[in-house]
Amino acid sequence: MLMIRCGRLALVTHSSPTCTLVQITDLHVVADGDELPGGVDTAAVLADALRAVEDSAIRPAALVLTGDLTEDGRPAQYRRLRAIVEPAAARLGAALVYVAGNHDDRAALREHLLDEPPSTEPLDHTVRVAIGNGADVRIAVLDSTVPGHGHGALDAEQLDRLRAELAEPAPGGTVLALHHPPLPSAAPLAASIPLLRREDLAAAVAGTDVRLVLAGHTHVVSAGTLGGVPVWTGGPIATTLDPFAPGAALRGLASPSVSRIDLFPDGLLTTSVPTGARRTSDVPAATMEPALAAFRAAWGG
Repeated sequence: MLMIRCGRLALVTHSSPTCTLVQITDLHVVADGDELPGGVDTAAVLADALRAVEDSAIRPAALVLTGDLTEDGRPAQYRRLRAIVEPAAARLGAALVYVAGNHDDRAALREHLLDEPPSTEPLDHTVRVAIGNGADVRIAVLDSTVPGHGHGALDAEQLDRLRAELAEPAPGGTVLALHHPPLPSAAPLAASIPLLRREDLAAAVAGTDVRLVLAGHTHVVSAGTLGGVPVWTGGPIATTLDPFAPGAALRGLASPSVSRIDLFPDGLLTTSVPTGARRTSDVPAATMEPALAAFRAAWGG
């Protein structure tokens, strides 16, 4: 279990979060010199996304990478991913939370990302991030992959371990991270390889301190609920799927994004942040701060 102090916004706002996480999902990192169909070098896109996080005003407590870390689960791909992500996390002072996806290989992930002995056991683990005054937020990771298949599932042993973990609430609550979202999908491809028996996960988190479920897999940004618990499916680093494509057609879009997760004492906010988009305006903070103060003063903020 890893413990790290939670970062805060560098610019204190009227209602600052107690903890901020950045979710990065469906990276599909390829080996040096390779590309995905369409000429996408996912490693370069990932590096751009991490630069955007570093250039921002936030210092996240953790970078939560929710699966499909590599395209084929090959050692060279994990080594390239590690060379990009670890230095950025160190500069940010952020924990790295790895989640396995259906494109990953459990043994290679453990050996080449975590420096652990290779194993095909599910990669379930827990990270805690401190939010001050002795409190912390728990990030519980579940491995929803079914080796050799695209769909996901959680077995009874995994759910029993989750229930045991959640039996003692964390002071700042729990964020549950897995690859396959416990939701339907508007993208036909994702809908054909879902998380099976998501009602079992709903029963396991019912009445617990789980504040949010983070997932990826679908390559479509979406939100929903699981037994009343918010579920956020982040947008991918690799190709985004167009949910407006007709019927079963598959239409890919070059629109990478990451997700910003702000946890407040009495709520949370999830925000999809596009990376690499064309900038149409850029007003400096020194100009904006007086304007924002005037807006807040108008309503007593």
